[in-house]
Amino acid sequence: MDHYDIVIFGAGIIGLSVACGLQGLGLQVLIIKSDLIQTCLDTEIISPTTKHFSVLNPASQLLFQHFGIWSNILNINTSTFYRMDIWERDSSGYITFGEALKKNPSHPLGYVIENQKVHNLLWQHVRNLNNVTILISEKVTGVSFKNEKALLSFKENIIISTSLIIAADGAYSSLHQYVNIPLLSWNYKHHILIANVHTEIPHEETAYQVFHTNSILAFLPLRDPHLGAIIWSLSPKKAEYLAGTSKILFNEKLSVNFDVKLGVCHAEGARQVLPLQGCYAHKLIFNRLVLVGHSAHTMHPLLDQSLNLGLMDAAELIGEIRHLHRQGKDIGQYQNLRRYERRRKHNTFQTLLSTEVYYRTFMGDNLGKKILHDNLLTMVNKLPGIKSYLLKNTQGMINIPNWLR
Repeated sequence: MDHYDIVIFGAGIIGLSVACGLQGLGLQVLIIKSDLIQTCLDTEIISPTTKHFSVLNPASQLLFQHFGIWSNILNINTSTFYRMDIWERDSSGYITFGEALKKNPSHPLGYVIENQKVHNLLWQHVRNLNNVTILISEKVTGVSFKNEKALLSFKENIIISTSLIIAADGAYSSLHQYVNIPLLSWNYKHHILIANVHTEIPHEETAYQVFHTNSILAFLPLRDPHLGAIIWSLSPKKAEYLAGTSKILFNEKLSVNFDVKLGVCHAEGARQVLPLQGCYAHKLIFNRLVLVGHSAHTMHPLLDQSLNLGLMDAAELIGEIRHLHRQGKDIGQYQNLRRYERRRKHNTFQTLLSTEVYYRTFMGDNLGKKILHDNLLTMVNKLPGIKSYLLKNTQGMINIPNWLR
């Protein structure tokens, strides 16, 4: 039976980031990589037929800079945006963030990354770490927790002991069946349609988000000034219809729903539909087990903070493990991990709450709601103090772990 100080379930962006942050401590780390193709947004493998893009904020940038790979990320077609415009169709409500950021190119509002390329880069980096071992396994067949260690058994008749298990394998973690994790889940009754589009008018490094009755359309600018990625939240029936309709009709619907903001838009490549499910783990830690990323929380992508939230889970946990290890304390003991749980539950709940408030407020075709939306967006746009706070929050600089500051 082999022993590892830490076992990480999941070789997605979050799991690999945790492994990167543990180098140099003398801790032996085992990464369990499933040989089954995953379909969740932050799990191991992204579908090769469709490019998926996510937003990285400046806080996540600091984490990758610490790993020494940020310059590599910038070189894999990563784009930058300095401004975000949000509005509601058929309304005068409008808000703009980051108008002055372009004067300081080193402080953007965020970056747009291609998930698979960043995953590949992290994978290559981790494979070169001498303290990391990778086990590719189809299934874990047993998990038991003792006072001083946890035991894991696998289909291949492998048994591993460890001081700490990190669940980073997504919302449907393979560990859920072995641990009674209290999980609150809800159905948004929406799917998201993902596609890449060509715009008639250049996007000028601006992200857009438009609300309309029962849909939310987000546009992320790519490096080419006429290319962007859309994340369109719709009813399941409408999402499937738009994914399967003709290119001409799709382009027409997209351009109209976007208020022709960037002229006529043309879809490029495949369109993909993914279901939306929200979940929130009431506990992030157990004896010898800790949850990070989508194993702990999933949310509506309307503010596109899911990946950043998971990366800050990773950053907080890295800092906590370093602190415990340097003090000679048990890195897997429940009491020693409570500070991680307190800090991350606070930040996660804040983000989830603000996302839900946005979503519930702007959904629905109700005259009273539309008047509220209009006044709310107009008021926020005119109050520099509130806008400044929301800007810092979007950049991730309010709840950043201390060691990254």
